[in-house]
Amino acid sequence: MTATARQAARIAYPNMFDKWELRGTKYGLLDLALQNATMPQGIISSDLLTKAAQSWGQTIEIPVMSPALQANGTGLSCSFSGTEAISALVNVTWVTISNGFEMQPAKNFNNTIGYSAEFARKYTDSVRQMALAVDTAIDAALTTNITPAADYNSSYAGGIYPFTGNVLGVPSAIRADFFNNLVDVLAADDLTAVPFDVVGSTNMRGIVKQLFAQGDANDTNTAYQFQTGDFDFKFSNRVTLSALSDATGFVMPKGSVAILSRNAPDNLAGSVTTQGHVYGTMFEPVLGVDMDTLFYSACADINAISGNAADTSAMNEVHQMAVHYAILTPYDLPATDPSGVIRKFNLLT
Repeated sequence: MTATARQAARIAYPNMFDKWELRGTKYGLLDLALQNATMPQGIISSDLLTKAAQSWGQTIEIPVMSPALQANGTGLSCSFSGTEAISALVNVTWVTISNGFEMQPAKNFNNTIGYSAEFARKYTDSVRQMALAVDTAIDAALTTNITPAADYNSSYAGGIYPFTGNVLGVPSAIRADFFNNLVDVLAADDLTAVPFDVVGSTNMRGIVKQLFAQGDANDTNTAYQFQTGDFDFKFSNRVTLSALSDATGFVMPKGSVAILSRNAPDNLAGSVTTQGHVYGTMFEPVLGVDMDTLFYSACADINAISGNAADTSAMNEVHQMAVHYAILTPYDLPATDPSGVIRKFNLLT
């Protein structure tokens, strides 16, 4: 009877058994940059947003100005010589990131994992890889554009909060009042438009929650510094935790980091080549932008991956997607007043 013994009792797919193996992640930096792209008080004008979307093959130049500080005099003069206005053009730097996967319908014909389930898995994995890369790139862009230590005007900065490079350090012994004092650190540089955005490493969440929970009924009240709505907090695993720190974060006025995107003309037109290459666009909610897509298929020998020696001339599909994006932070003329607006800090161990 061994020849007719029952085979393995195989469960249908999809099921819930791999739900945590396939878990996603949060993209706090990307979410913030997307939100800021259309924020009225942000750094992206409607003109820039529109022209960026239409800029394929073009350089985008953003005209900017800086304060021209004319020294005060003691009276009027018939031979006055004024200070010339300071202007510049800022170029937008574009980055393209792409991913994709192959599908072989014949492979799924006698497989527990059906075509739709495999497609969904591969698509989700591809999007996640792109989103992780963009989230990481925003962390790098913010770090590149943090305010130099020498440009801080607050006596707290470099005093009770020492610098490591250009990153403000918060000793653990005086951490409890940091967010209260941070408002004053920013105000010393004429940054007063609350609430500020704070994007922290993941373990900052627990620290902030503990401080927020210490209210009037506790021996030490630290919740007072959050009751006036001075900060909006977000967290991301891509905010790089600095050495000897319990948490690392950025603080900035709302709208201070944003992301733009654009699409290639063939994708916008939905072009199809004589070889069967199909171009298109598709909105992807995780990335928050319209991706370029490219699909084509060809005859291929897939027997090594299907396990069927007869699959020597099966259809092989190629699905690709790409995002063309630019990360923008506020213009700041180096070594001049006023200072930059993006600040980085470490909650030290």
